[in-house]
Amino acid sequence: MNDSAQFRPPKFLGPSHTPTHRMRCAVHGFIRFSDPERKIIDHPLFRRLRHIRQLALTELIYPGATHSRFEHSLGVMEIATRIFDRLAAENGVEMESIFAGVDALNEDPMARARQVCRLAGLLHDLGHCCFSHAAEKVISHHADHESLTALLLKEPAYLGQELDQLFFPGCADLTASLIKRQPNSPPQIQVLRDIVSGQVDADRSDYLLRDSLHCGVDYGRFDHLRLIECLTSWKDEDSGELVIGIKRDGIHSFEAMILARYQMNTQVYYHRLRRIYDYYLKEYFRTFDSTMFDTPDKILEWNDIKALNSLFVDAANPDAPGHLWAKRIVERQHHRDVFSLDEGDTSKGVKIAKRVSQRIQQKYPEVNFIEDLPDEPISIHKIARDNDREQQQIDFPILDRGKRTSLGDRSQIIKSLPPTFRIGYLFADVAQKELRDRIAAQCLVMRNEEM
Repeated sequence: MNDSAQFRPPKFLGPSHTPTHRMRCAVHGFIRFSDPERKIIDHPLFRRLRHIRQLALTELIYPGATHSRFEHSLGVMEIATRIFDRLAAENGVEMESIFAGVDALNEDPMARARQVCRLAGLLHDLGHCCFSHAAEKVISHHADHESLTALLLKEPAYLGQELDQLFFPGCADLTASLIKRQPNSPPQIQVLRDIVSGQVDADRSDYLLRDSLHCGVDYGRFDHLRLIECLTSWKDEDSGELVIGIKRDGIHSFEAMILARYQMNTQVYYHRLRRIYDYYLKEYFRTFDSTMFDTPDKILEWNDIKALNSLFVDAANPDAPGHLWAKRIVERQHHRDVFSLDEGDTSKGVKIAKRVSQRIQQKYPEVNFIEDLPDEPISIHKIARDNDREQQQIDFPILDRGKRTSLGDRSQIIKSLPPTFRIGYLFADVAQKELRDRIAAQCLVMRNEEM
């Protein structure tokens, strides 16, 4: 019998790291954690995530979408652990050999790697500002939440010292490098990074399942347990890194995840009303003095509760700089869509839509319009297909009876589903349905003329 098939990783760093605590999760049942992990979960920086909603103002469209980054982060830790354990059961000897080459992991490599993987899943969203992605570019001055998360994990004044003391020396830097690639990150940990945020990752799996549940839709559901059970790994002979792939029995589960991602993006994350409220949030925060968010501490002072309080106060105060945007959000007085891109539109379609926007605004100068026509498409997957190996796609491997092939070559869904799509809208501040319908009809005529 193969030695690697018998190998089971040491589950914990030591007796004090036995998971004696549990928390009930709406998606995964009980999530278990240790005393040291509880200290991190109870830390003010992590407790803050209880008051940051996963989907910003999506509750204005899907009323159940009031869940938090806190519960999502616990879920990502749980799935990351399951994926790690599955890979270890498949190829534990190889994993241990590779991890032993990392300085911070060379003592008890499997237990330490597993712990870092759990912590990266737990803490990957630590740096989110209020309302998450909706206001991130304005509040964080075009930085991303991963950069702030890495800083919070590495700096002793935040969690750096605590992570190293609670777990092992070097834990903080290693965890940060899984979330945001750091200079000179050891290549051996790429597989851990892929577990937390890759093509078959814990982050995506949890938010699809969790967001679907709380929004009351079925789009995000897929058989994640089957998919995890079909994962495997091997050492790439060229790079020396561990590569994650799936067995052939997992193809349909993988396809279901890709379709779930596509449908959740089109029906929830880029819903037309979600887009307009995200726009209002950005414009509202642009009215703030930039010095209010010019340090990590100032960003961390804000959560959704404080931001909502600010919105309500400013909505009631006509003299507040952000009054009009706050009033639209609080009183749900939103623009209505009168034109949209087709999901298969190319950059040419965006240019046509912008010309339509210019023409319709000239025809109705008394109407306030808002353009939401992004130039860049939205990614569905990065799996290379037969004809796009040179487009920086990923040749995701399948193991079929000992032979490695490509998912893009085997999956009929991947072959037929484009890797990206476009969503964009033109909104008009028109309350009368008759006028709105007339503008929408004229936009379609103009589009046909421009094509």
